[in-house]
Amino acid sequence: MDNTNDNASADTSGSINKLRASRDETRAAFETRALMYAYLYDELAEEIGPKRTASAMKRAIHRRGLEIGEAYREAAARGDLAKVARIFVECSPCEGSLFFPDIAEPASDGRIVLEMRGCPLVDAWEHAGYDAEQVDRLCEIASAVDEGTFERAGLGLRFLSRKACPESERCLLELRLRAKEASSMCP
Repeated sequence: MDNTNDNASADTSGSINKLRASRDETRAAFETRALMYAYLYDELAEEIGPKRTASAMKRAIHRRGLEIGEAYREAAARGDLAKVARIFVECSPCEGSLFFPDIAEPASDGRIVLEMRGCPLVDAWEHAGYDAEQVDRLCEIASAVDEGTFERAGLGLRFLSRKACPESERCLLELRLRAKEASSMCP
């Protein structure tokens, strides 16, 4: 009797279960990161005040973004915003199932708009009972990773919307090519 189909089915089922478990673990890691940001903010704000706390956290998170930004540098240096967008979408954790990244507006005139329709950090803060103002503040701090990422890539970044903002269901990130520095040498 041939058990090949049964074995293949069991292998596929096992792989699917491992994939689900991996995605769940990754989501849990993002939720832990979110709560660590929140707890650090809460404790440090008591000690040194909210403004200094937010500033210090942004600087630290921004540093991580600078490291991540290396992945985008080559495409950005070529002015290839479509490639930047592909990296953003294709390299999103868990094949995009956490942030649901996409291109909101295609590359045109040196700009592109990317979107994220999900955020496990915002979900974790809301689930933990943080109010809208607190979630917005934490989101602003956490977004320093995006600022660092695209700064290192050599792109300008402007948030057109953040998922944590009232009435918003997504983050919109406008990326712009930076003007080439003018040479100080005479022609």
